[in-house]
Amino acid sequence: MHRRGFVRGLLAGALWPAAGLGTARAPGSEPAFAHGVASGDPMSDRVILWTRVSGAGDAPVDCDWMLGSDAELRNLAARGSIRTGPDRDHTVKVDASGLTPGKAWYYRFEVAMPDGRRVQSPVGRTRTLPVGRIPAARFAVVSCANFPYGYFHAYRDIAAVDNLDAVLHLGDYLYEYGLGGYATEHAERLGRVPVPQHEAVNLEDIRLRHAQYKSDPDLQALHATHPVIAIWDDHELANDAWKGGAQNHGPEEGEWATRRDAAIQAWLEWMPVRAGHEREDTRIFRQFRLGDLATLVMLDTRIAGRDRQPDGPGATTESVTAALRDPERHLLGERQEAWLRDVLSESNTIWQLIGQQVMLSPTLSPSLEPLLDRQKPSMLSAEQLDHYVSLSRDNPPMLLDTWNGYPVARARLLGDLAQYSRNPVVLSGDLHTSMAGNLYAGEGDGPVAVELMAGSVSSPGFAEYLPERQPGAVRDATLELNPSLVYMETDRRGWLHVELTRTECVATWRLLNSVHEHDYTVSDDRRLKVTAGAMAAGLQPA
Repeated sequence: MHRRGFVRGLLAGALWPAAGLGTARAPGSEPAFAHGVASGDPMSDRVILWTRVSGAGDAPVDCDWMLGSDAELRNLAARGSIRTGPDRDHTVKVDASGLTPGKAWYYRFEVAMPDGRRVQSPVGRTRTLPVGRIPAARFAVVSCANFPYGYFHAYRDIAAVDNLDAVLHLGDYLYEYGLGGYATEHAERLGRVPVPQHEAVNLEDIRLRHAQYKSDPDLQALHATHPVIAIWDDHELANDAWKGGAQNHGPEEGEWATRRDAAIQAWLEWMPVRAGHEREDTRIFRQFRLGDLATLVMLDTRIAGRDRQPDGPGATTESVTAALRDPERHLLGERQEAWLRDVLSESNTIWQLIGQQVMLSPTLSPSLEPLLDRQKPSMLSAEQLDHYVSLSRDNPPMLLDTWNGYPVARARLLGDLAQYSRNPVVLSGDLHTSMAGNLYAGEGDGPVAVELMAGSVSSPGFAEYLPERQPGAVRDATLELNPSLVYMETDRRGWLHVELTRTECVATWRLLNSVHEHDYTVSDDRRLKVTAGAMAAGLQPA
């Protein structure tokens, strides 16, 4: 089967068993692969292969794997066997090595039954990264997929694209809230009630939540078609997490370190990442290379070195002002800052892609009161909406959980990009908004980098929170107040396609008309480009 035929068959459901949660093995059941297959962290000679053996109860299981150059797996390049068990939630992770660069590969898992039968997983497709002189590279960029709030149509659209080198997931792969919590208004109507129904706090809860997300057929299709390079953001742990706690974690939920470690363990078990299962092996900032064309850097702006947000409980105007000026506050942390500086200074590729979680562009909030119609519905309570309207009156920095809350650290990063990078492109998520802007290291100079932000896969955007008098009123006011921003779309969900050539980086935002209905349409909303060697010219229409 050729590659395009493989994708058509996958999307038609021809290769898939019925999706399920993979709960403990019941009498008469047998091992299965209810959560599909996945691959990730590709390099030029190796790639991570992932699956989960569901229905195995508490017993350990020996799982065979094989990888070849054809979808029928007649021409094998690697194979092996690995034991899994309840200590890692019966997940399987293999680092398949010794592979040819820049090539598509197909893989499958199998479990032998006592009667001699073999239970097989679906066949997945992956790729190794290219080496040498590279004419082009293509990525899908995604973030913020909320299972209860809507369907994962964006993942299905990505699965239908045949020529991606990888999918970059910038975090909020799942959400921790229970039914009745954030963004669960449509859960019962859509048949997407969170599992467990309460907030996911301990290891068992978080494993079940990962299992539910990977039961989604659109997410399974994406994972079976493309390798994923992932980093976490806050909701894999708890809302507005930082290295010492989170906004959505209180004393009644136990010690923060216990919850954090459980979330990290489950993420390492359930994601196709090269990091292992041990707590001390959790550094997710890492780099990848695509020949002479691009260095891809993935950062941890969430918990590796982040100090507490300045606007937490008990904050005052004076304390926020002092925090914003404090040169000792970090978002990346000293270790990660130094590592990034070394990576950038040693990079000899044309492009430097920097994948990270939160908005980097300095962005002021427009005054919301004249833009909103308070008689229209909002996901926020009247009290919450009053609070945000009051805060916006003097055009403060927007959302201090972003780099806006760490301006001194941002200035250091932009200075490093100006000094050590050739053509840096920052990829961001988290805001549930498709956005693009030019990044400046100092006044009077041209841009030193550009920021491209992927909108959410399904999580609600500004329009659901802020009842506008006119559609696009908040967007238009934000763009007018922030001339460094060149594009913003707050109403529709979707994903970002990034294509690199030796002369240009072209960004295309693919947006959906709905995530609340089974039927949907998707279209290109905006195309922008930046030219290699001409970063000071900034983003231009493509």
